[in-house]
Amino acid sequence: MNTAARRIGSRLVMAAWLFAVWLMLWGRVGPLIAAGGVAVVASAFAVSRPPAAPALRRVRPLWFAAALLEFAWDLLVSSLIIGRHALYRPGRVRGAIVEVDARTRSELILLAVTTSISLRPGTLLVDPDWDRHILRIHAMPVRSQREADAARDGVLRTEERLMRALVTAEDTPGQDEPTREDR
Repeated sequence: MNTAARRIGSRLVMAAWLFAVWLMLWGRVGPLIAAGGVAVVASAFAVSRPPAAPALRRVRPLWFAAALLEFAWDLLVSSLIIGRHALYRPGRVRGAIVEVDARTRSELILLAVTTSISLRPGTLLVDPDWDRHILRIHAMPVRSQREADAARDGVLRTEERLMRALVTAEDTPGQDEPTREDR
């Protein structure tokens, strides 16, 4: 697929997303609401340049399901750890800013990683450096270098899971044939 077609397809995906958000805000679908949504989306595109939706080459369903399950597990474990510290030692919990060098070059994967880590109790994105692919996160509890390294490794594992599940053009240039992992 050439670049112009990819860009047009990406803009159409963004327009469909904006239209879907419009419908969700109203909570129902009717002819006037749909016409209003089309007008709002057209106006948004006329007065601004909405970003192109990042393109996925492929979604690997089994790896995606595994990433969702591991995210649910991380969510449970981090909730228990933060809950324990909140109940038993609230004044002794320490945090740290941890810098993580992302391996991916895809903005979509970086966005998914930052969303995933920010949804988990105990971690929060503080400062993303999108140009250098560096994420600075606040992690807690962190009392030692070993725990800071564990927090960094947790973010890198999340990134690795998402890179396996979501194949993007930035991370796999020139690989259009399905691999054994895709089947």
